[in-house]
Amino acid sequence: MLTDDEARSINQRVFETSQDLILVTDGYGTLIQVSPSSMAILGFSPAEMIGKSGAPFMVPADLEATRSEMRAARAGRATRHFSCRYFHKDGRVVPLMWMGVWSEPDHHHFFIGRDMTDRERTEAQLRQSQKMEAVGLLTGGIAHDFNNILMVILANVDALQEEQGLASPLRVYLDQIGGAAQRAADLTRQLLAYSRKQALRPTPTDVNELVGGTARLLRRSLGEQIEIATLLAPDLWTTNVDRANLEAALINLSVNARDAMPTGGRLLVETANITFDDDYVARNLDAVRGDYVMLAVSDNGGGMAPELLEKVFEPFFTTKDVGKGSGLGLSMVYGFIKQSNGHIKIYSEVGRGTAVRLYLPRAQGSETVATAKPVPAMLAGGERILVVEDDEQVRRSVVQQLAKLGYAVSESASGADALRDFGETMRRFDVLVTDIVMPGEIDGRRLAEAARERAPAIGIVLMSGYSEDAVFQSGKLPLEARLLTKPFRRADLAQAIRQVLDGTPAP
Repeated sequence: MLTDDEARSINQRVFETSQDLILVTDGYGTLIQVSPSSMAILGFSPAEMIGKSGAPFMVPADLEATRSEMRAARAGRATRHFSCRYFHKDGRVVPLMWMGVWSEPDHHHFFIGRDMTDRERTEAQLRQSQKMEAVGLLTGGIAHDFNNILMVILANVDALQEEQGLASPLRVYLDQIGGAAQRAADLTRQLLAYSRKQALRPTPTDVNELVGGTARLLRRSLGEQIEIATLLAPDLWTTNVDRANLEAALINLSVNARDAMPTGGRLLVETANITFDDDYVARNLDAVRGDYVMLAVSDNGGGMAPELLEKVFEPFFTTKDVGKGSGLGLSMVYGFIKQSNGHIKIYSEVGRGTAVRLYLPRAQGSETVATAKPVPAMLAGGERILVVEDDEQVRRSVVQQLAKLGYAVSESASGADALRDFGETMRRFDVLVTDIVMPGEIDGRRLAEAARERAPAIGIVLMSGYSEDAVFQSGKLPLEARLLTKPFRRADLAQAIRQVLDGTPAP
């Protein structure tokens, strides 16, 4: 059994070492005791608070609710649990979760408050992540279905444009239809980039070299009023990334920076080697511990308010005037970085400028940087092609396009039908053209694998509005296949067929 002095000594040590905020007030709310943790949590020392009413330290909107809790405690309604926000000495708001009791013998209130800042930040990050994921799923589904529709429109435009004797006004109309459909196709590609359902071709990439080449282009296109500076790490690691998409992201961020500096300013492009430790990962739920190559684009423009920063990666959100931006630029960059297993952060302050930092995983091993391969000529041939597509209109348009190119074409409506009808005779075909996402157990990927087992020399061309296939999530195309992203034009189809027939390495 502890003596009274021992009990008081232990209580004092708990009071002095507590990481939570402990307050003791009289019945009127005047602070009698304040734990030393007030310095860490609120920035005020105990001496700055003792003897004063607790009301001035509270957010006014929470004051009446707190008084109600104190009255209920004095009425004998057990231990009270409630939230009340306090002001930090630097002016920011600190959310606190309180447990309070009233001691009738002492005529004192005893409060223990836990700082909820980190928890609320984590919950906000989780809500934002869930919202972005839900929007991405919806966006990807819409883009996929819309691409099938555009595929049919563009195929028919191509077919009609080849008709002999077509009146000149009709050709103008067709050109307008084709142009509008192509712009719609570009829009759906942007949506797919955001929803992380585009197929990537990652290669080992020297980001410094990429920045050097792109900076020369930016100097010509951004205008003389923009000063472009680079700060590149001399020992930069290699990253495994889709080079074309990274170049597009850098250009996109640079154009946004230019637009934020309408009267001119300074744009800085930086690279660095960065390691995410446990502390950073704990504060950023979507980050993964490890080594990263950072690419950052900063400007000294007008900056953005905090409420805008929460929305900048959402599709169709833009701070530009109507007609001056689709609102898909940053969302495309966000989706691309996430699909590349990377991380993205944006920092901005009104009147000071904005910085966007892209983090891409460090490449493992001694991979060599890839170089571009030449594109073969698009020569027609009489080879046999099997087309597998569950959408009847899309299948019909692809078959018609291939037939006009001079190929002998067979078709099937599903992977299972293709294996049933042509499984034993797959060697007769030179190329398999198949959609990736199809109903049933045999999707495009499985069909391609089965076709290669039966006919090892068969060429594979995969079509996709988008793909949730695990292989695509890893950023690689199976079986040295070519990918045609719907909607595509006949020239794209012809080129892909020739590439697999001529054995040209995948770009």
